[in-house]
Amino acid sequence: MEDIAGGKRKLIDAALRLAAARRSFAGLGLRELAREAGLNPNTFYRHFRDMEDLALTAVAEVGNELRPMLRAVRWAVAQDNPGEVATRACDAFFAYADAHPDAFFVGVCGSTGPQPALREAVRQVLADIAGEMAEDIERLALCPGLSRPIVDDLCGYVVSYLFHLSSDYLEDNAKGRRSRIQQSKQLISWLLRGAAEQQRAQDQPAPVPAPARKRKPAERRPH
Repeated sequence: MEDIAGGKRKLIDAALRLAAARRSFAGLGLRELAREAGLNPNTFYRHFRDMEDLALTAVAEVGNELRPMLRAVRWAVAQDNPGEVATRACDAFFAYADAHPDAFFVGVCGSTGPQPALREAVRQVLADIAGEMAEDIERLALCPGLSRPIVDDLCGYVVSYLFHLSSDYLEDNAKGRRSRIQQSKQLISWLLRGAAEQQRAQDQPAPVPAPARKRKPAERRPH
């Protein structure tokens, strides 16, 4: 995580540890948090308005680190191995989750939890990551055959899937983690193929209906 003033850093880290253990920021008490951080409870208000402010700050911090890191990976890999951008970015995503497990446990639970502001903050981070992913795919010409709307949908699916899988990944053993990463790469490959097929279907001109055949009048037989 980025370098933040000592007391603020301790409070964020302590809050993430406690919230990850209970899978929620809801019900987190000031005295409990201060005790976990090793600080006086009054220190909290030097840095945050309330617990919600702390939670939103923690989410923003993760987003501000994860987004540029993923962009840097995409651009670096695209220079030499454009065909490996998706798989290398997938590796980078799970490596970041591995280094920040508490933040991901809290984020996954918070995305569907009881706090509206936290839900919206997590969803906005995911939307931002997906939007930047789509922008990079377009600018780097990684999927030249796909229209931007299809790329947008594809990126949204991929980011949402990886994010929600991260909690299962973190709870798994080493073998299980490797398997989940491989499954994720396979899914991304399938999604790309499906998107390409959908684009081809959309690009095909609609068949022109054949002109109706005129029926010959029935011949009259002589009486």
